[in-house]
Amino acid sequence: MKVSLQRARKVLVWQNRSMQKLLSFAFSGFLILSLSLPGLTQNNIQVKGRVADETGHGVAKASISVKGTTIGATADENGNYEITAPSNGTLVISAINFATQEVKINGRPTLNVDLASIEKVESEVIVTGYGITQRKKDVTGSIVSVKGETLNEIKAPNVINQLQGRAAGVDIVTNGNTIGTAGQIRIRGNRSITGNNNPLIVVDGMAYGGSINDINPDNVASLDVLKDASATAIYGSRGSNGVIIITTKRGTNGKAVTSYNGYVGVVNPIGTYRLFNGTEYAQFKADAAAGNSVTAGASLYSLRAIEQTNLAAGVSTDWQDLLLTEGIRTSHDLSVKGGTDRTQYFFGLGYYRETGVTHDQDLDRYSFSVNIDHKLSERFKVGFTSFNTILKSNRLGTNAYGSATRLGPLFKPYNDDGTLNFKPASSQGVDDAQINPLTSIGNDDLIKAYQRRLQIQDNFYLELKILKELKFKTSFGFGWSQTLGQNYTGPNTVFNNNTTTANSSLSQSNAEGWQYTINNSFEYAKTFAQKHKLQAQVLQEIQKNHFQSQQFNGVGVPADFLQDYNWQQVNTINPQGGAYSESALIGYMARAIYSFDDKYLLTATVRTDGASVLAPGHQWVTYPAFNVGWNIDRENFMSGINVISSLKLRGGWGVSSNAGINPYTTLGSLTANFYNYGQGSTVGTNYANGYLINSAPNPDLTWEKTAGLNIGVDFGLFKNRLTGSIDYYDTKTTDILLQKRIPGSLGVPGGQLTNVGETASHGLEVVLSSRNIETKGGFTWRTDFNVFYNREKIVALQNNLKQDLGNGWFVGQPVTTIYDYKKIGIWQTSEAAQATIYGVKPGDIKIEDMTKDNSITSADRQIIGNFQPDFIAGMTNYFKYKDFDLSFVLFGRFGQTVVCTYLSADGGGNGYPFFLNSRVEQLKVDYWTPTNPTNDFPQPDAGVDGLQYTSTLTYRDGSFIKIRTIDLGYNLPTRLVSKAGIQSLRVYVSAQNPFILWAPLVRDNLGLDPEGNGVGNSIGTQGGGATSVANDRAITVGMGVPPTRQIILGVNLKF
Repeated sequence: MKVSLQRARKVLVWQNRSMQKLLSFAFSGFLILSLSLPGLTQNNIQVKGRVADETGHGVAKASISVKGTTIGATADENGNYEITAPSNGTLVISAINFATQEVKINGRPTLNVDLASIEKVESEVIVTGYGITQRKKDVTGSIVSVKGETLNEIKAPNVINQLQGRAAGVDIVTNGNTIGTAGQIRIRGNRSITGNNNPLIVVDGMAYGGSINDINPDNVASLDVLKDASATAIYGSRGSNGVIIITTKRGTNGKAVTSYNGYVGVVNPIGTYRLFNGTEYAQFKADAAAGNSVTAGASLYSLRAIEQTNLAAGVSTDWQDLLLTEGIRTSHDLSVKGGTDRTQYFFGLGYYRETGVTHDQDLDRYSFSVNIDHKLSERFKVGFTSFNTILKSNRLGTNAYGSATRLGPLFKPYNDDGTLNFKPASSQGVDDAQINPLTSIGNDDLIKAYQRRLQIQDNFYLELKILKELKFKTSFGFGWSQTLGQNYTGPNTVFNNNTTTANSSLSQSNAEGWQYTINNSFEYAKTFAQKHKLQAQVLQEIQKNHFQSQQFNGVGVPADFLQDYNWQQVNTINPQGGAYSESALIGYMARAIYSFDDKYLLTATVRTDGASVLAPGHQWVTYPAFNVGWNIDRENFMSGINVISSLKLRGGWGVSSNAGINPYTTLGSLTANFYNYGQGSTVGTNYANGYLINSAPNPDLTWEKTAGLNIGVDFGLFKNRLTGSIDYYDTKTTDILLQKRIPGSLGVPGGQLTNVGETASHGLEVVLSSRNIETKGGFTWRTDFNVFYNREKIVALQNNLKQDLGNGWFVGQPVTTIYDYKKIGIWQTSEAAQATIYGVKPGDIKIEDMTKDNSITSADRQIIGNFQPDFIAGMTNYFKYKDFDLSFVLFGRFGQTVVCTYLSADGGGNGYPFFLNSRVEQLKVDYWTPTNPTNDFPQPDAGVDGLQYTSTLTYRDGSFIKIRTIDLGYNLPTRLVSKAGIQSLRVYVSAQNPFILWAPLVRDNLGLDPEGNGVGNSIGTQGGGATSVANDRAITVGMGVPPTRQIILGVNLKF
């Protein structure tokens, strides 16, 4: 058949066809026309309205069309439109950078439409795990989602530090001021007493075994945190402590877009510790001599001749100032993304460098990432993701700052001839070994602390569309990491006070790990009768982990330049041991997500896991989870309540588990040691290597199990100008692994690891987002706020104990309980007689006598608090005026106790304490003297090695409010940059950690930043010089390298 249309005559010419064919065609056309007449004859009405964005501004040139027809119109510059359409038709409204929206006319002559930006629509999509995404209004679990753009407002080397203060229920504690350090993460507190409480990290659908520092923050598209057991149940035993899902940037359909994001900035200490100057230090030593508890007025540590000379000459050396320098922080990321209907791609290159505020410390990270998604046919799709990192660092964790805060101010850093004064305190007696910290600067041949880390993560997938509603997906992920450590300390440096290379020290370590994961899943999605929506997924997962490491130490090399490169030349080599482990996990999971009319929501999950780390008979566990939700705002009875824009009630219950042990733990452990078997004159000279059972085997070890309930409400008010959520949760963890004591006659000092402990926790989380001001003049102000608290307690301990004093555990109390003596003041002169009864004198620490027996013993220790904050809060404010934008982030912890380790007599270095005994320089505090009867700190005492009960001085209010970042940016007008082929160009200046607004520790001049620089404590923080009890969950503040602030200039460019 050949049909042609002649426009001039407007008739249809059918060539070379019979009359029968012509009549058949004509009547068929009549039939088609008659069937369509009802549609053509329906009532048309004139519809007017306005298309606006979320701020109320008109959307110019918006396209308005009638669905299923060619009828269309275009909005004017103010967003106003007018169109003729069927009264029961549907309008389709679309505009560039906005999500398309459909609106039913329903006979209404006026229709005003608010369009949502594409960015906002994308932000309403939540990743719930294993490739499943849901609209925010359909989510029933407790999940918080943060977009990559939001995270990158804070310029940090890793996404965890960027997340701090941005997610309710996620507590991130700074773990040191060493550059590149990631914080400790806790999602809704601690569940296990002795086991691992770290969350699972998932990157692009695969469990990630590498370091969080290996992930380039610029490559992150979104970060979703699964918090409650009903949401984390899909990940089984690995998800019991919460799950952090990182989704990296991927390619999109369209022309290639090249992006460059870069910044460079300076890093400076926020301050230096408040130490004694020369004159104050001399007075401090005199006061310590006067307070000598052995011989009053005497001092082992009186001023030496050189100190007296320097004091008279006005010498007051600030060792901190000499050692500190200005660091830099810079980042450069280049990416290209684009694609076609069949293939989408993303390539990214990144470089990050940071140097420390002490000399010769630096970190470099090189990253490369690529992902490709390709549609082989309408049924087959394949994809590949690879992100790779090389991280190199020098002297991280190796610095001389301890010497800078220890050396007295009455010593000179340089000799009269300008050379370095190698041992400034050589005449001080007790501190002969204190070497000038400036010897740590330079000297690359003498000092080496190098680490190189390689990380590779490759993921592949194949997706088969079996039916329209059913697809199969298989994924394979492989991760490999290798860490090499090389260290050398030559003579005549602050790290080695020997004078010859024969006593130099060196070490080399190597650790390698790999992990592979295989996922096979079927996914089904279908809508029935327009109102019933069902998503279902069944999955099998296999994971295997391998790790091995070894380390060698050595002493003595012929020359410094050899360092650790030629071990054949090392005088003495000492193997320091190694490690080897393998483990595997198999899991099966089924999940169903159902909704009716977008009102009533249900999610059900069941998972079964098997773990090789447990003994046969206890390796498998099955646990369920359920969530329900109710979108109340969609009910008819809500139609007249205009103040409520959205309202959803949700609740969930689930069980998860945690193997909680290292491989081979069920077998018990042996400890090797050398034992003396000599007799008579040979005692002490004959030794043999022997073994003893340190921990008894237990083939009955099983899973730690956590059951959790979560109830939440999501809401939007005043046309969603105020949105938010409130969540309450309650969890209980049973079968916690603890060492059970067994009879000593069995010869097993370590006892037996057993599932006997229980903990419980509950908490409340509140999240609010508001659009405070939106004007037609282009000014907007938005605020995001979150606040949360967590309360945890121990429910049961081993052997049915009510308390375990050795570990500081108490039934009914938090895991982080502080059990110590209680300081109630300082003994004053008027109390001398009473002080004598307790064997002390005025100026000593006064301890509460709990037993009322006129003596202080370990029985007087008591529970004096815990390390849980009362609550944690974060707030972000965004301001925008035309092409300018300003944002700042506030973060605070309230009611937080920290341990200032430098305020304890146990906090000294080189094997002896120094606080308030005048051996060395220390923090300047308000200490007691007869003429200064303070109750803050005791009198200095030059007659003892360590004052008693000084751990009571370390517990300080670590509450604070600080500004984490201030960011000011300007988007250059498109009309200007487009001439250079640039899509967008933003320049900005940013200040990171610029201000601490409120902090009692800073206010009282006892520290620089209460946020802490460590978790746990290697010394006995509780009990001071008397009886110490370790607590490894304390937030510690030390006198190491000071915290820093950064001023950064940056650019975001797309072309």
